[in-house]
Amino acid sequence: MQREITREMVKARLPRREADTNKGSFGSVLAAAGSMAYRGAAALCAEGALRAGAGLVYLASVEPVVQMVLSRTPECCACGCRTAANGGIHPQDAAALRSWFAEKNTVLLAGPGLGESAGPVCNALLGKKAPWSAAVLDADALNALAAGKLKGPLPEQTVITPHPGEAARLLHTTVGEVQADREAAARQLAENYHCIAVLKGSGTLIAVPGGEVYRNPTGNAGLAKGGSGDVLAGLLAGLLAAGLRQGRSAEDAAVAAVWLHGTAGDRCAKRGSMAAMLPHDLFADLGTLFAELER
Repeated sequence: MQREITREMVKARLPRREADTNKGSFGSVLAAAGSMAYRGAAALCAEGALRAGAGLVYLASVEPVVQMVLSRTPECCACGCRTAANGGIHPQDAAALRSWFAEKNTVLLAGPGLGESAGPVCNALLGKKAPWSAAVLDADALNALAAGKLKGPLPEQTVITPHPGEAARLLHTTVGEVQADREAAARQLAENYHCIAVLKGSGTLIAVPGGEVYRNPTGNAGLAKGGSGDVLAGLLAGLLAAGLRQGRSAEDAAVAAVWLHGTAGDRCAKRGSMAAMLPHDLFADLGTLFAELER
């Protein structure tokens, strides 16, 4: 049975921001994202993590992508990487990043825009005894996971965010089968990969291994556009980072992020157009939403 996400449910799951806190109180995110071919994905997920309240957001990407993102979001910290032959992050630099973050309380966000480098990069970042407090795997990281290119266990607090096509690859089935019984597909994803599964689409579902399935009532067809998922992945990672020290879980972050993302999309479409709205337009509506929920 599905449990519908409500505004009150989301408000109760948002991290608190007390007067005596500092940036260290809200954790950090390492976003391994972007490549020469897919630069905007890195910008959207990094800003999403910052807007969700993470104390620090680091972007690991090839230098041209890092420079572009910093020109748009100077609050982001830079981890510039060499460019591999395929235009993505050089795997040796990904391995070095893992060592550098070993002592930090960091959420890994991997996948948006990584392109062909996703398999070796994600394998270098994850694997045995990975240092991450939690992880969000999206886009190209999911394709690497489906192809069996990630060898180690995922962090305990992990969220995967497949659309129906990615879900079909992860379950070794077809999009038609996934869409025919979305709840069963979401539950199977959560059980197979031992993590929170966010099955995107109309009425996005969030499945907890052996537990609840939540249904999101917000969102519209204007979100069916490249980049929307990158914003969502950033929101998820940012909420996870900000909430971990307060006892918030991956489940809490997924419930809040999906509803916030959909509600921002609804407001964006209402003040403009579903056809013309762009994923980066959501940030203005997200700011208003957070302000309302903080009262």
